Amino acid sequence: MKKFFIFLCASILFASCMQKQKLCVINGTVPDEYEGLWVFMIDFGTSEIIDSALVADGRFSFSVLPDTINFVSLATHEDLLFFGVIREAGVISANLSEQKIDGTPLNDEWNSCRAKLMNLDTELSEYMTRNPDEPDESVINAIILKQDAVKSNYLDANRNNAIGKYIFIDWLFSLSPEKADSLYALMGEDVKNQEYVQQLFQEYIRHVTLVNENIKQTEVGKLFTDFTVENGNPDGSPVSLSNYVGKGKYVLVDFWASWCGPCIAESPVIAEVYRKYGGDRFDVLGVAVWDEREASLKAIREHDITWPQILDAQTAPAELYGIAGIPHIILFGPDGTILARDLRGDALKSKVADVMKSER
Repeated sequence: MKKFFIFLCASILFASCMQKQKLCVINGTVPDEYEGLWVFMIDFGTSEIIDSALVADGRFSFSVLPDTINFVSLATHEDLLFFGVIREAGVISANLSEQKIDGTPLNDEWNSCRAKLMNLDTELSEYMTRNPDEPDESVINAIILKQDAVKSNYLDANRNNAIGKYIFIDWLFSLSPEKADSLYALMGEDVKNQEYVQQLFQEYIRHVTLVNENIKQTEVGKLFTDFTVENGNPDGSPVSLSNYVGKGKYVLVDFWASWCGPCIAESPVIAEVYRKYGGDRFDVLGVAVWDEREASLKAIREHDITWPQILDAQTAPAELYGIAGIPHIILFGPDGTILARDLRGDALKSKVADVMKSER
């Protein structure tokens, strides 16, 4: 009986040790200003708080069950400390002063992916800084293709974990329906079976259907369709497209976002026509879609964008005009009739020159 009791205790102890080994342990360090605050682990998809830990002596620690399908963020009540931790079994080091997470294979893989994409973002930003007036679109497109290649490679190797899921979600709304369907079919079952992914994919299908319908309603020759953004002005007040369009001027409307390389590449072209023709008979309007307000404002400052803007427009205006990708630039006539869509580069300059010439 005594031997059995010793065996039972040993078995329980062994099982307990095994259970601890299966936990995801995150040991974090933070800057001094966070001393005594709570750090929260937040699910990226649902925004639910999974766990909390108190900062003491610049450190905090979590011990949670593993989940390799979902990213979590680490945040205080006031600040996002880090986005993109995978709850993989093992011990993860989170140095939030240096924005560094490592210690398990998937988190190391994600760090590698992030670093490559951030380096390409830096390459694009530095190129735009060196060539603010006449950027070569072929150079920009080459960098974007490199980014797509990185995403494709990491998605292929991580189809059933948080890395592949994030890349799929990030790509989804820029894909054709055929490409989106084939990519969705290739994702791992754990990713595909997630309610969040299924809802997002259904939203994508709804979006594509709506885009196709609205393209017909906003084709060349049709009168403009109005929309209002409640906090769209830089001062946070409401603004409508009709505040600019249909007021007796030709108006070039640029649907753009701060994260869109081709959008930024097009801004010098728009600036050129704005300087040349802006006035009583011609105006330019930017509409920031699918973007964070502060990110849009930052890009406006950095790239010296001087024409009026509607901020924080998100998805509604793009859907109304059947826009699946940006930049998408539409020229409206003085009465609000759509004269041309999807203008870029020399074609944009030529079209504006033609209509302004006809007004003389």
